[in-house]
Amino acid sequence: MRNIRITLKHHVDDYECMWNGIEDLYIQDTGEKLPPSFFFTLSSFGSFCYLKTPKSDLKRMVVLGDGRTKQMYEFLAPIVGFEYKHYEYKIFEQAIKKAKAEVDAGYPPVLGALDMYYLPYFSKLYHDEHIPFHYVLMVGYDEDAQCIYLLDCGREEVLTLTFDELRRAWDCSYPGLSKPNTVCAVRMNKTKNKYEIAKEALAKKGEMFLNPQVSFVGRKGFRKFINELPKLKIELGKEDYGKILTNMVMFFGTVPTIPNALKGIKESDEVKFGGGFDKMSRVLSDMGREYGNEAWLEVSGRFEDGAIIISEITNVIVDYLTGKNDKTYELPGLFTTVMDIMTDGFVLLGK
Repeated sequence: MRNIRITLKHHVDDYECMWNGIEDLYIQDTGEKLPPSFFFTLSSFGSFCYLKTPKSDLKRMVVLGDGRTKQMYEFLAPIVGFEYKHYEYKIFEQAIKKAKAEVDAGYPPVLGALDMYYLPYFSKLYHDEHIPFHYVLMVGYDEDAQCIYLLDCGREEVLTLTFDELRRAWDCSYPGLSKPNTVCAVRMNKTKNKYEIAKEALAKKGEMFLNPQVSFVGRKGFRKFINELPKLKIELGKEDYGKILTNMVMFFGTVPTIPNALKGIKESDEVKFGGGFDKMSRVLSDMGREYGNEAWLEVSGRFEDGAIIISEITNVIVDYLTGKNDKTYELPGLFTTVMDIMTDGFVLLGK
C-alpha cells in the first residue's frame, strides 16, 4: 500500500484558503515573501457588482469584491504565470483517484470547496456550523491509514484527514464556488516577481472599476446601486430588503459569515468586516514600503479609511436587522464615501 508525501514549505495565512496552497507553490518556485492575503486581495478587491435577480430568493446581489474562486483564478493566473484546471466528479472515488494521481506526479492539488462542518481540526465548527467555503492543498496520502495529508491556510503543521471525513466534507457545493468532489490541478510556469504581479493586477482592476464595459459592475454599477438603495425597502418589502442586507454584510467579512449579533451570539466577532479594504491597505502598505512606492503608501491610507466606513455600514445593518434602531437612511451617503475612496485610490494607482 502506498504512503506518499510531498515536502513543501508552507506559509500560514488565514482566511485565504483557496489561494494559500497556490501561494505555497509560487513561493517554492520564486523564494518570494508575500504580504498577507496577496493573491486573494489582488484577484478579489475592486470587483464591484450590483445585480438585479428578481426571480431569485435574493432579489439584489451586491458585492464589493469577487470572491468566486474560479473567477479569481481566471483573473490572476495569466498575471502570476500558472495554469490550472478544475475536475468535477460525481462520486468520491473518482475524485480521490484524480487527487492521488496528481500527488503521484509531484503536483499537490487544491481540493474544495469543503464544508468545514466535517473538518475535525476546526474544533469550534466541527459538527456545529456548516461553512461550505473551505479549500486545502493535498500534499500526500496513506493507503494503509486511509487518510490524506494536507496543508491548511490557518495551520502551520501538515494535517491528516481520513478518507471518510474528506468524503463528507467534499460532498458540498455553493453557487459560483464549486461543485462536490472538485479537484483543481495547478502547474506553475514562468512566474513573475511579486512587484510585477501587483502592478499588472492593480492596473487591470483599476481599468475594470473606472471604465466598466457594462452598467452593473465597477463605478457604473456602484452609482446605480447607491441611487436605487433608498427605494429598496419600500419596493421589495422588509423581508427581501433584510435578506439583501444580510447577504451584503456576510461578504464584507474576511470569510463569508454574518456577524455574531445576527446569529444571536453576544461574543465579539473574530472576523473583521472591512469589505476587503483592510486587506488591500495592508498589501499596498507592505509593498509600498519594500519598494519605495509613495503612491501605494498614500492609497493604503485611503483604503484603510474605506475599511472604517465599511465597519460603520456593518454596524448600521446589524442594528437594523436586530431591531436595535433604523439608521439605514445613512447607507447611501456611507456607500458614496466608499465609492469615492475606491475611485480616488484606483485613479492614483494608475498614475
